[in-house]
Amino acid sequence: MLNLQYSSDSMSDYNCYIVDDEADSIEILQDYINQTPNLRLSYSTTNPRDIFSVITAKGDPKITFLDIEMPGITGLELAGLINSHTAIIFITSHTEHAVEAFEKDAYDYLVKPVSYSRFLKAIIKVQDRIQSKLQNKPEEDNSFFIRGSKQGELIKIHFDEILYIESLQNYVKVFTEKNSYITYLTLKEFEFKLNRTNFIRVHKSYVVNIDRIQRHFDNHLYMKNDFAIPIGSTYRSELMIRLKNRIFTTDRRKE
Repeated sequence: MLNLQYSSDSMSDYNCYIVDDEADSIEILQDYINQTPNLRLSYSTTNPRDIFSVITAKGDPKITFLDIEMPGITGLELAGLINSHTAIIFITSHTEHAVEAFEKDAYDYLVKPVSYSRFLKAIIKVQDRIQSKLQNKPEEDNSFFIRGSKQGELIKIHFDEILYIESLQNYVKVFTEKNSYITYLTLKEFEFKLNRTNFIRVHKSYVVNIDRIQRHFDNHLYMKNDFAIPIGSTYRSELMIRLKNRIFTTDRRKE
């Protein structure tokens, strides 16, 4: 398997991701990306299962080059999971999937072997659509209401105030730095309604706000209120991928 690759270049306008089980195809796309202004290769892999956690993280506008026929999960199936987080350009040796590809809101459909001029045409199309969406994007809601304990009471909570959410059987408890609130939803339902990349499930009973983590130590997350949340083994890998992009470190081998 091709190793995952990260770019250490300076910031560019568009972060590019490649998911293709053919190493030769990845190398060609890498070369095209490297010679194109305003593009930066951020991540490439031959394993489609690797990309989900990475592509949903916050960052600059994303372009993902996605093969269609891959083992485990097809590019079409994967596109249905990530197309709200990235512009998708399908790249494949087959032409018969074009209709299905555009049903997944693909920005373009490239047939191998891809020339550099055809690659550039696809990039221009993506950039035009992304810029148009950004200019016309409505302001995102930054708060929500839950029902209070009094008849007819509604309590406003800002998303950035939330530290973590705890599951308590058939309801959840929302913790902020100053208060806690109970709402009669399951944790899964609440997690779906959050739909924000800075919230992540770290345990079967906890969703946390990554921006409110104070420290990570000994398989626990310590939040701004010093509460220690255990990290479940099922959720650890995704959490560490998300945290990795926020770690500032020095490569002492170069000193």
